[in-house]
Amino acid sequence: MNKNLFHMARAGKTFFFASLWLPQEVREDAAIAYSFCRAVDDIADETVGGGGPALADILSAIEQRNPTSPQVAGVLALIQRYPSVEASLLELVRACARDGAGVTIANEEELLKYCQGVAGTVGLVMYPILGGTDEAGRASAEALGMAMQCTNIARDVLADSQRGRCYLPTAWLGGVDPADLARGDERCEREVVAAVARLLELAASQYRFGLEGLEFLRADCRRGIEIAARCYEGIGARAIEQGRLSRVRAVVPLVRKMQIAARVYLTSQASPRRVFAFSK
Repeated sequence: MNKNLFHMARAGKTFFFASLWLPQEVREDAAIAYSFCRAVDDIADETVGGGGPALADILSAIEQRNPTSPQVAGVLALIQRYPSVEASLLELVRACARDGAGVTIANEEELLKYCQGVAGTVGLVMYPILGGTDEAGRASAEALGMAMQCTNIARDVLADSQRGRCYLPTAWLGGVDPADLARGDERCEREVVAAVARLLELAASQYRFGLEGLEFLRADCRRGIEIAARCYEGIGARAIEQGRLSRVRAVVPLVRKMQIAARVYLTSQASPRRVFAFSK
């Protein structure tokens, strides 16, 4: 296993699992993209001050085609094979730099803009790697990335609140501060749970639109991407338990992933184009 696939296996178990249904050469390119995107996100999250200088160096290395940057060497090869990904890679880095400095999201419009920058761009990077060439399919690829980011936000509300971050729109929160969740404030939890439920509804609409774009991908990539989307959507379904936020990080167990994969695999053989393999 090459280092990018190994990294994805450790840091992105859901994506690695779904990648098992992709052709080998696609898996390897997808792993390069995943490793880069994860590295950029980690720099923004973990570096004091948001990693601005480090991310600026990555931007410069991409623009100048500088292979000496450890984060950039792999994606320069991707850009050579898929020139259309460069603009999305650059926008991803810029969006993560803005996020690292701290963001306040006022409403749904700002939430969608944020998700587009940090995750819709990832969908656009993956689109040509997965065989997408038609311009009409790009919006669905972008939507799928945004859907997964909505899932991430829903899953990480508690962890983000402990770090002084909140990605739920303030307009949805009824005036409460998610930081008060740590004090056991019941009104705060009710408002936050309602906001997370609303976020998951938004994610569901993005997943639906994103999966409509499967027909634009290589036929031998469609199952893998549907498995990834269905497994990731399952994470969101575990973010709220019995009317409360889950106190443990929501995950989809391997057995459930295998059930999802089997269902996608078996039903998609008989599914016509533009019809989901299954619906919830």
